[in-house]
Amino acid sequence: MMSRLNFITILFIGFVDYLGIGLVYPVFAALLFDLNDPIIPEGYSSAYRGAMLGILIGLTPITQFFCSPILGVFSDLKGRRKTLLYGTAVGCLGYFLAVMGVWLHSLSLLFVYRILVGISEGTVAVAQAMIADISTEKNKARRFALYSASLGFGFTVGPFLGGKLADPTVASWCGYAMPFIAANCMCLINFLMILCKFPETHKVRENSAFNLVDGFRNIAKVFLWNKLRWLFFATFAFSFGWSFFNEFIPVLLRERFGFSPGDIGNYYAYGGAWYALSAGIATAPLLKYFAPEKIVVKALIGCAACMLVFIVIHDAQYIWWILPPFMYWLAVTYPTTIAIVSNHATSENQGEVLGVYQSVIASAMGLSPLLAGSAVGVYPELTAWGGAFAMLLASFAYWMGCRQASTILSLAKE
Repeated sequence: MMSRLNFITILFIGFVDYLGIGLVYPVFAALLFDLNDPIIPEGYSSAYRGAMLGILIGLTPITQFFCSPILGVFSDLKGRRKTLLYGTAVGCLGYFLAVMGVWLHSLSLLFVYRILVGISEGTVAVAQAMIADISTEKNKARRFALYSASLGFGFTVGPFLGGKLADPTVASWCGYAMPFIAANCMCLINFLMILCKFPETHKVRENSAFNLVDGFRNIAKVFLWNKLRWLFFATFAFSFGWSFFNEFIPVLLRERFGFSPGDIGNYYAYGGAWYALSAGIATAPLLKYFAPEKIVVKALIGCAACMLVFIVIHDAQYIWWILPPFMYWLAVTYPTTIAIVSNHATSENQGEVLGVYQSVIASAMGLSPLLAGSAVGVYPELTAWGGAFAMLLASFAYWMGCRQASTILSLAKE
């Protein structure tokens, strides 16, 4: 009973967290490509604006890349609850600086905000480790699916509200700063929830010392764990492809279909709703009967096919038909990849392994906008081509990784 109650609390924390994150998603492309906003003065090219958008997007996952393994190990040694509290407090500060950056038309403050939010999002691995702490191997994948559903519901409400709050035609007090103000409030709610309602789920080691240098060294374990190497590479390719597509799709929607911030918010909300429904209703039962290794490759191929459809359509109405199957395959992919990696960790190093896993995801999501920002600013269709190619590469790598892990396990039993 206590395990179930703790799990429900984690679901609520994840929902509020992604509601806050999703609030600001419709803002970035509109803010940097708005010729009437002095944050980037008129006269700068689309390539330059795309490059700045890429840096703005990439700073958070790049920061998360360095912080996730450190925070994962810190949570193993000092406790999950304490780590979440520290990370959430940093997130509140980040959103405050974002509000100031919009009001002062300071791109530099927005860059600092993205770095601080990257530190805060490094605690995602800690939340995943919490689920592993209170779950069995039998129900772990299903719980990860339900956790993904809670994030999806948060990301459904967040972009919808963010698109409306950023649109001054909705109300006189709306504008680019309002989604960041609302996100700060959501972050504060999470801080109070963790402080007042959430217990420690991991037994803290007595007299354990945390070494920051050791935390950085854990990043190198991506290349040292033989049984996880292919899985980490597959995770990198999958995350790169999803980031490449998802972060830059507002540019394609804006340039080809004339989407406003409100329209982009509706797009993310609609996709988030289908993702949440798929993860909670369709994916969780599926994982009850099929092992994650059996379905992850098919799900990735499905994601790639849906991305490629965006290249050939020219009527916005077809977008709403593509998103349901697209979000279904994505909802299958995320919990299966987490479960596959978690199942290859022990109870003592769940935070460490999932921290490295989250670091791999963050590195991919950081590199894709940094490498492609300028190009997508000029050729928006690249967002679909690049995303689909990376998804297909990930499907092959997961097939190889699962095959290698199974071979190593069989040899170990012999």
